[in-house]
Amino acid sequence: MAAIIHLMQTAMPPRASSSKTAIISGTLAGLLAAALGATYVYQHAPQERPAAAAAEKVAARQEEQAVTALMALPELKAWAAHIEKVSQGRAHGAVMLTAPEQRMVEGQSYYQLSFFENTPEAAHLWESFLVTPDGKHILVDDTASDEVLSLERWRKESAPMDRVAIQ
Repeated sequence: MAAIIHLMQTAMPPRASSSKTAIISGTLAGLLAAALGATYVYQHAPQERPAAAAAEKVAARQEEQAVTALMALPELKAWAAHIEKVSQGRAHGAVMLTAPEQRMVEGQSYYQLSFFENTPEAAHLWESFLVTPDGKHILVDDTASDEVLSLERWRKESAPMDRVAIQ
């Protein structure tokens, strides 16, 4: 910076000072300082690590696979259709991630997802599930009994389709 100021002083002959010249000089000095500061900040800012970005993309894709697998269950399809019909479109069925971390069950990692009835006033929990990142294994997290059930056992014991049976 001193070299630039020295170069400006030697290249330009001195002239009478005016307030306009002082304002222009101050503005240029401020812009130069801002540019140097921005360069410093950019060079020293942490750069996004490619491995971290790739891991985030994989995690997002796996979460999407788990949600898609869960929404493919006939029970959830029927529940969602029932909610839409009964509420005349004012409420919807929705699957949401209910815990940021995955849960381990018998050495296998699972996303913790829940099916909700989403109304304008509130979200009402219908059921909680555990789904592997590839979506191939789904368990029911029975919070009432604090047990993890297989889909077969859940279907047999809870009869989830009865929740939307036409009376």
